[in-house]
Amino acid sequence: MTGFALSEEQLAAATSERDHLLIVAPPGCGKTEVLAHRAAHQIGSLQPNQRVLALTFTKRARANLEERLRSVMGQARARRQMVVRNFHGFATQVVLAHGRTIGLRMDDLGMPKTSTAKRAIQAAGGTGSEVYAIDTLLGEVKRGPRSDAEVLQAIRDHYSGRDAELALAVELARQETNQLHYDDLLRHAQRLLRIPAVARLYQAHFGAVIVDEFQDLSLQQLDLAVLGCSERRTFAGDPLQGIYSWAGAAPVEVEALVRRTCGDPIRLNQSFRSSPMVLETVSSISEQIDPGSGLVAALPDEWPGGGCSAALVLQDQAAEAELAVRLATSIHGVSPEASIGIIARAGWRRKSIDAAFADMTDIPVRRWELAIEDPATVALIQTTVAALPRGAAVADARLAVLNSINPADVDARELVDDAFDTLERSEATTARTAVRSMRTADAKQAVGPGVHLLNAHTGKGQQFDWAFVVGLEEGHLPGKRNSHGDALNEEQRVLLVMLSRARHGLIVTRTRASEGWYGPRAVAESRWWPQIKAQYTSPEDVESHLQNHVQPESRTPRNAH
Repeated sequence: MTGFALSEEQLAAATSERDHLLIVAPPGCGKTEVLAHRAAHQIGSLQPNQRVLALTFTKRARANLEERLRSVMGQARARRQMVVRNFHGFATQVVLAHGRTIGLRMDDLGMPKTSTAKRAIQAAGGTGSEVYAIDTLLGEVKRGPRSDAEVLQAIRDHYSGRDAELALAVELARQETNQLHYDDLLRHAQRLLRIPAVARLYQAHFGAVIVDEFQDLSLQQLDLAVLGCSERRTFAGDPLQGIYSWAGAAPVEVEALVRRTCGDPIRLNQSFRSSPMVLETVSSISEQIDPGSGLVAALPDEWPGGGCSAALVLQDQAAEAELAVRLATSIHGVSPEASIGIIARAGWRRKSIDAAFADMTDIPVRRWELAIEDPATVALIQTTVAALPRGAAVADARLAVLNSINPADVDARELVDDAFDTLERSEATTARTAVRSMRTADAKQAVGPGVHLLNAHTGKGQQFDWAFVVGLEEGHLPGKRNSHGDALNEEQRVLLVMLSRARHGLIVTRTRASEGWYGPRAVAESRWWPQIKAQYTSPEDVESHLQNHVQPESRTPRNAH
């Protein structure tokens, strides 16, 4: 059972007797802990043989919630009375169980990977920016309960030009080969749950549903959650963390619909994650977006030195990378168990930093976009390969690992496939030889000690003892294509998401110059740089803080949620 004691505001949210509840919970306010206790509280209202359905967005979020549920409810009770799925996993479960009802050919139905749609567009002749445009077009068409025939007709009726021609070719080829794309999973699940007899099966099975990160819901995903459970619904999240409109999220419309059912939200205002200094920096941006949204540290005296925040200006990206290595090495030296997240808005902005850490051996380094460095995926592959005959080939190992995964867990299957794509490019002749090259990490820790290199959207929901937010320059934050209107507002929220990853220390950087085609060129500071409030302005100040306030055991307050 959990050793955490909920605060008064957390307890009010977890034990509310309202059937339908909206919880606004900014990062670090103990949202996952509250949802775990909320689930335990809801179990008392279930009918015999009913369960609580919890819906998240990512594999990491699902694993984190499952861990909290086990700590609150005990492993046996959590397994018996909870079902935790991300949306694509839930949709896959519905499609696999009932696909024949809407005429799907289930015997040879192809499950998607993230790259499936991109490769299909390229095979149809799409190049460069066309891939993004066609993928966006298909996503828009499929963001509703259309049949395959209706998808084709919608493309013909509402779009024209080369993008429409290629989209039509991609969709015709997909239907002919019986290969699903990710958008098809959600579309078909929505079609199925809109059949009353199918919906009743799920509504009878699930007596309550808990939806994490409601601000990231599309209207289609909201429909899935509502159709899957009619009795008790809990939505939790933070509108200021909404950064997925490009993927179909509709935060304003979703919040309005949720409020219509749930009424005014319960708000959490105390941060158990971040130090006072980190919260000062985070609030300097959040208050610009929504006045009054700043958080207070729940346990301010338990953070050594009050935590650390710094805003540093470097000459160029090479100097920035050198500084990142220098400070990461210093942090690791005084606190070897600390996690250090280095976060960029976009992958291209990490190029110098990734190169600087590429050959580092004395500090663990993980690049989050690489499946072969995902701890849970590595552990699964290593465990499975250890049980295979010594001479088993890499291809045999891939099949064995995939066969061990629930078919509905499309995210895990994709990570395994991606990891084996890398292993098969090695010169290893057997699976056992190949897996020796994989870095071993604690699969139970979503974020382990050492350096983590990642992009803004990848890091959503994760937390690090120290976070470096790099590249506060025009053209990167905000990006060139997102410099006005709603897109600019979302870019500011992306910055807020990046800043709010930090626990003890937060370091924000920008450069004065960047390498262009014809040599160094001046770079303008981000329009949000002047608003950043930070304690320190030099690397030496940060290193002094490390020496004076940070000890190996001082990672985060003992009672943090």
